[in-house]
Amino acid sequence: MSITDLLYEWGIKLPEVKPPEVPPDFKTRLLWTLGVLIAFYIMSLIPPYGLEAVRGLAPEAFQLILASNLGSILAAGIGPIVIASIILQLLVGSGLMDIDMRTDEGRAKFMAIQKLFAVIFALFEAWVYVSTGFLKAAPGMELLVALQIALGSIFLIYLDEIVMKWGIGSGISLFIAANVTKAAMWRGFGIAPQSYLMGLINALSTASPIWWTYLIPYIITLLVFLLVVYAEGIHIDIPIALSYGRGAGGRYPIKLLYLNVIPVIFAVALFANIQLLAYMFKDTPIAPFLGWYRAVHTQGGVTYELAGGLAYYLQPPYHFMDDLTLLLTTGKVPSTFVPNLIHALIYILLLTITSMAFGILWIELAGFGPKQIAEQLASSGFGIPGFRRDPRVLEKVLAKYIPTIAILGSAFVGFLAGFTDVFRGLASGMGILLAVEIIYRYYEIIMRERILDLYPALKKVLG
Repeated sequence: MSITDLLYEWGIKLPEVKPPEVPPDFKTRLLWTLGVLIAFYIMSLIPPYGLEAVRGLAPEAFQLILASNLGSILAAGIGPIVIASIILQLLVGSGLMDIDMRTDEGRAKFMAIQKLFAVIFALFEAWVYVSTGFLKAAPGMELLVALQIALGSIFLIYLDEIVMKWGIGSGISLFIAANVTKAAMWRGFGIAPQSYLMGLINALSTASPIWWTYLIPYIITLLVFLLVVYAEGIHIDIPIALSYGRGAGGRYPIKLLYLNVIPVIFAVALFANIQLLAYMFKDTPIAPFLGWYRAVHTQGGVTYELAGGLAYYLQPPYHFMDDLTLLLTTGKVPSTFVPNLIHALIYILLLTITSMAFGILWIELAGFGPKQIAEQLASSGFGIPGFRRDPRVLEKVLAKYIPTIAILGSAFVGFLAGFTDVFRGLASGMGILLAVEIIYRYYEIIMRERILDLYPALKKVLG
């Protein structure tokens, strides 16, 4: 028995959500999805019993893309599920694990092994959070706190299954969009003193000359939303036709966002991990290169913020907008404006280049390259009109477009995320990109489901 088969045997022993015997209608699926969403929000408010304090530093973007809340049982969020999925896709895409994703059996095997990996990573990550002191548990309560955090992530695994089998779309996407939306709504429209809405109201009531600066986050967020939606419609169509039957064919679209926002997710995750490593090694000889911290004394105690090194330039300059506001309102150039401007440019450039690098890597490792797509189309009976049916012909044509478009799309989302971080949207750039992309996908799914409910005969055509 191979390792793949052995992992599959272990994976199918885990409990699973039973699929419906009869496909539920749209209203039922919508209710299940809303129920899961409510459960996610409730869980994000439940603190682990025995947790004393959150002592670690975690970038906002890192928490948003992992749908985590460090003070709750969802401290690890969907991190274990995401890591399990990425590792498994890399193993399958590189050929190290033999799973044929084109068959129902292969997809079932993939899902079972992914669930097994996710459970293992949930237990491991929860213990790392507690054992390293990232989350400080009361004496003697370390194991209990770690178990609650692990169970929080494991519960999300099953909520994801409920959405996929009984609801609409993907639970993982739903959790990310919900987390980002919550953060954006709280920051943009909350009643807390630190929200932009309350800042705008106070500025208008006191006739402050900088009232307009509170509108920038709303404008940036709206701009990103419109740009992503517009980019969704940009694509190149490759003419294809079935090798049998006259007139049977169509076009294979290669979208500008060919890889969606996956490259920038990897880039932000890499930046976040380097920052966490810099914090762990802040008192070691490698600190001047990796990143050094300075102590900041506040009423709540002493916290640390990055002051230099590689990790410093892998986070946006948080005071750049303050300097820009002062410059535009008074005409005076703050002493920190130029260093913060250079920091902003370096951050956007590094995020863009890193996203491009991950885009190039991902199209090959995840099976999105010209060769893999050509083989999939050829196995389905498609070819290029006027040429004989041969995957090599398809690959040659696709190779003219896919790598270039993947790089351009990765650069676009990387630049957009960096720009949003620097100019302060309602959430992190990565968070807004993910939320817009996911909400747009949900819109497409809901519209499709509504049409199929109104015209059931189309199900036979669309599948």
